[in-house]
Amino acid sequence: MENNSTPILFRPATGSALAFSAGISFYLLCMIMPLVGPSGSRVEHHGKNLAAFLFVLVLTFALAAVASWSKLECRKVRGGARPWFSLGLCALCLLTLIVLLFNGFAI
Repeated sequence: MENNSTPILFRPATGSALAFSAGISFYLLCMIMPLVGPSGSRVEHHGKNLAAFLFVLVLTFALAAVASWSKLECRKVRGGARPWFSLGLCALCLLTLIVLLFNGFAI
C-alpha cells in the first residue's frame, strides 16, 4: 500500500465517485419531478411533495458541488481537464431551483 500525502477528498477516484453519485441523484430527481408537476401540485399533501423534491435537489447540488471542488483541487495538483459534468450539473440544479421557486413545474 502506497503512502500518499494527498488528502482523500482530492484524489481522482473520490471526485469521480462523487460525480457519479451526483449523476445518479440527478436521475432520481428527474424521476420524482412529477411530485411538483401539475398533478402533484393540486393535492392536499403538496407541501410534503415539495419538501421531498427540494431535499433531493439540495442533495444533488451538494454532491455536484463537492465533486466539482474535489476535481478542481485535484486538477491543481495533478493537472487534467475541467470537471464539466459536475459544473454542468451544478448549473442544472440551480436552474431547477429557480424554476421551482417560480412554480414553473406546476403549470
